[in-house]
Amino acid sequence: MKVTVLGTGGWGLTLGQVVYENKNEMTFWTNSQAEVDLLSTEHQYKDKLPGVIFPADFKYTTDMPKALDDCDMVLIVVPSQFMGGVAKNLGSWTPKKGKEPVVVCATKGILEGTNQLMSEVLLENVPWLTEDKMVAFSGPSHAEEVSRHVLTAIVAASVNEESAKLVQKAMSCSYLRVYTSTDIVGVELCGSVKNVIAIASGVLYGIGAGDNTRAALLTRGQAEMCRLGKALGAKPETFAGLAGMGDLIVTCLSQHSRNRYVGEHIGKGETLDQVLASMKMIAEGVPTCRSTRALAQKLGVEMPIVEAVYAMLFENKKVADVIKEMWGRELKAENW
Repeated sequence: MKVTVLGTGGWGLTLGQVVYENKNEMTFWTNSQAEVDLLSTEHQYKDKLPGVIFPADFKYTTDMPKALDDCDMVLIVVPSQFMGGVAKNLGSWTPKKGKEPVVVCATKGILEGTNQLMSEVLLENVPWLTEDKMVAFSGPSHAEEVSRHVLTAIVAASVNEESAKLVQKAMSCSYLRVYTSTDIVGVELCGSVKNVIAIASGVLYGIGAGDNTRAALLTRGQAEMCRLGKALGAKPETFAGLAGMGDLIVTCLSQHSRNRYVGEHIGKGETLDQVLASMKMIAEGVPTCRSTRALAQKLGVEMPIVEAVYAMLFENKKVADVIKEMWGRELKAENW
């Protein structure tokens, strides 16, 4: 099978490595000629995955039509804020009739402005793409570990079970176990909103909060995700699975989590601009916080943790004041 990866960040390169190890032909697209030159000569990306060497016969290009030519699967791994442009470029390419590839989206986020999930952005902008060929790929997985063959489980979700199974077969290996789901909305939503909750978790690390507090955050964070998912027609059980609680745990607690990093430094008193200036990679939870809040307000869904993160990031509210307000909210029954 010929597979094209759009995006040469750490996760895109790692997933490409998995597919390659399963005896598939790989091509990578990036809009940066500097990345093409770097990866083609050094076969590694020290800034993103230091110490990980990728196969010398990986192909890299800035020519998207060339990368897509005759491919069977397109794996999209670009930052969510760039998805609109990438989707339009993908939509301007026309595959051979009857040879339309399955599109696998491993990008996590909700598009600012339109509040769309990534699959919705793709389906709107790619004329030849249909729902039955659209797959979301998400779960508790850091590129830093998967690239080093750390045992990992993840979910491939599509309304078409056969498309999900195709991805399951292509991506499963000795260290990556892929489960299937038909709840693409739930899987995508989990992968997006958990990044916002992870910023809150980082704040708790920054102020030296205890394990009790983090446990409360993860549990109530899952409740918020589930409420938003219910409003969008997702299945509640998805939020208790790998894409939900699984990814929430790893993103909130792991040292590899960029979103936890942002929150931790906010908790220590830095401004958002200071934190972002110190980072080499993108923390998806920052833009996703704005879009999640907007989506929740539009749907009338209560998400106090998301509101608290928004207040700390964009309204310059002091951490201590936000936590005091959160803990002082009206007492109620535990509600999912």
